Amino acid sequence: MVIQVRETTVGEIKEKLRAMLTPLNKISYLESALGYKAFTFEVKRFLWRTLGELYEEQKLWDKAAKAYENGAGIDITYKDKIESYLKAAELYSKVGRIDESEQMFVRAMREASDPQRANVKLARKNIYMLAAQDLERKGKRGNAMRFYEHLIKMNLDELEKRQVKEKLLEIYKSLGKFNDAKLIEGM
Repeated sequence: MVIQVRETTVGEIKEKLRAMLTPLNKISYLESALGYKAFTFEVKRFLWRTLGELYEEQKLWDKAAKAYENGAGIDITYKDKIESYLKAAELYSKVGRIDESEQMFVRAMREASDPQRANVKLARKNIYMLAAQDLERKGKRGNAMRFYEHLIKMNLDELEKRQVKEKLLEIYKSLGKFNDAKLIEGM
């Protein structure tokens, strides 16, 4: 359903959104608004960010991640770009899409200065660890395995490396990947 969008400023769009009752109506309105090319970058940034937040509220992680990714492309400051890419990476990892998540981290690293890179690396480790644990809790061992495999390649301290190795060994054995388990035991 395409909605006619007559508003042209952030303030007018906020007013229109306040008048709408359901999140799905707001989402439809924002998606229709993104189809118009006449908006300024300020308005487009607002549309992408608001749309990402609404998708996230509705637990549409994949669409929310895509909205944050698109919003990062038109963010002005490096800080905003990095935050948007990290948010997209977090949401992609929630649905087990590690390749897309990895791309977002690469993009965040490109935008980051040296001190910020350490924060991006820490965020990557924490997001992957949480995603792997969450997927494992849900019984999705195959997806959790992919996150643990990425984690074991990272620069972790000894305790974390041992924990990841034990988890990966346990998952390999439960999935019948005995050759991979022998390789991990040899590490």
